[in-house]
Amino acid sequence: MTVPVPVCMVCMKRQANLSGYEHVRVVLGNQTCDLDSAVCALVQGLFQYCDVQKENRSNVAVIPVMNILEKEFRVKTEVLYYLKHHKVPLSLLTFRDQIDLHALNAENKLELVLVDHHTLTDEDSSLANSVVEIIDHRPQDVAWTWTGKRINLQTVGSCATLVAKNMLEKHPDIVDSQVSNLLRGPILVDTCNFSTEADRATPTDFEVIQSLEEVGSLDTERDAVYREILSAKTDITGLTPSDLMIKDLKVVNGIPIAGFPMLVQNFVALNGAFEAVESFTKSRYCTLTILIGMDLKNNAMSRDIGVFSLDSNELENKIIRALTSSTDPNLDLVEENRVAGKGRNLVIYKQRNVRATRKQILPIIQSALAGCRC
Repeated sequence: MTVPVPVCMVCMKRQANLSGYEHVRVVLGNQTCDLDSAVCALVQGLFQYCDVQKENRSNVAVIPVMNILEKEFRVKTEVLYYLKHHKVPLSLLTFRDQIDLHALNAENKLELVLVDHHTLTDEDSSLANSVVEIIDHRPQDVAWTWTGKRINLQTVGSCATLVAKNMLEKHPDIVDSQVSNLLRGPILVDTCNFSTEADRATPTDFEVIQSLEEVGSLDTERDAVYREILSAKTDITGLTPSDLMIKDLKVVNGIPIAGFPMLVQNFVALNGAFEAVESFTKSRYCTLTILIGMDLKNNAMSRDIGVFSLDSNELENKIIRALTSSTDPNLDLVEENRVAGKGRNLVIYKQRNVRATRKQILPIIQSALAGCRC
């Protein structure tokens, strides 16, 4: 079976009138909507579409969904670049505010496939019964063990590795140059181009990317692809500090965790950045926001972490204690800067263990926040 048009175009044709379908299978990435999440939603959408076609289930619509508001997509600079570069029509993408998952769920029409995450936000917890499949590369969250679902949880460098592996094994005939290129990008990004210093890649990542390069006849060097994506990701031209606060955002137990394509120390030096953090924190009805920075120049990685609070409180102290005393992993934090006054506090720590990623830091924060809300 050959599918000659991009997955988003195929799936958007299915959206015209959802009332005519018995089921709507939505492939949903995580709320960060980074390159891995966006590509996994699209390609897994293609996988699901091929499954539905193979089973002759004309009563099922398949829609990959970018799990952010349409207006926020512009800040995902590397996603915009990579999808455009590989001829994915951006005008045909579906965003979270363009489809009512809760209404579909209430009508018992929703079949939800989660990619690049396996937990639901408080707002989406009612969708849990509609989840039919999960594909994620994060360690299992004990609060979300899931039963009666198709689950593929493996600790690999990139979720795109798992999606690609499934596609190569079950629908190899549709893994053309476009699909191979789309999947290769996030694998390179999430493994830092298989950097030994980052130490994120697994044997499965190596095997899958080699297969993609062979099957898709990809001749562009990995280094060149990685540099281009990194350049797009770190291009903040036209983005304000407020834009950067949502560029790579996660929320844990109500606490916002903003990731930056630069060090926190450099971000807060931008004009209006400190005020942007304060305004963002207040707009989320929180007293605290965590800032995580990463800088990668000439394959030399630097990381830092900032803890911002509107006032000095026990929650701030609790998180700082958890981060500085963690042994699994040991972040090896050293205080670099502290700003206090006018009811605002910011502490920035240099993270000397650069191999510890945000995925490894989140469980530390989750543990510290057990039973707490911001």
